[in-house]
Amino acid sequence: MKKKLGILLFSLFLTVLLTSCGEVLSVVTAGKDGEKVVNNYVSILSDKVYDETASFKSWKDVTILDDEDVLELDDLLFKIVNKKDQIVVLGDEDAAVEISFFEGGYKYTVFTSMESLNHMFD
Repeated sequence: MKKKLGILLFSLFLTVLLTSCGEVLSVVTAGKDGEKVVNNYVSILSDKVYDETASFKSWKDVTILDDEDVLELDDLLFKIVNKKDQIVVLGDEDAAVEISFFEGGYKYTVFTSMESLNHMFD
C-alpha cells in the first residue's frame, strides 16, 4: 500500500513540475553511428540582464557562461548561433542555455535535460 501511495505521489509531483515549466527545448543531434538523437530539455530559470556592454558579438563573455555549474563549454553537444535573431543556444548532455540579445542587454534561459530531471528523483 505504501509503495502504491509513493508512486502516486511521485507521479503527481512530476506532473505538477512538468506542467509548471514554461518552455521545452528539443534539439536533434547526430549520434555515434550517425543516427538522430533527440535531446529534450525543460526550462528551470530565466532572467533578463540589462548590460550596455553585452552584445551578440561577445556572447562568450556573458556572465551566465562563467558559472561552470551551469554548462561546461569544453564538452558541448551542440552550439547554435543565429545572427539574424541574435540568439545563441548551447548545450551538453545535462543542460542547455539560450541567450537572446536585445538593445541594452540580454535574456537567458537555463534548461535541464529530461534525463537529469529523471535521475534527480531516483
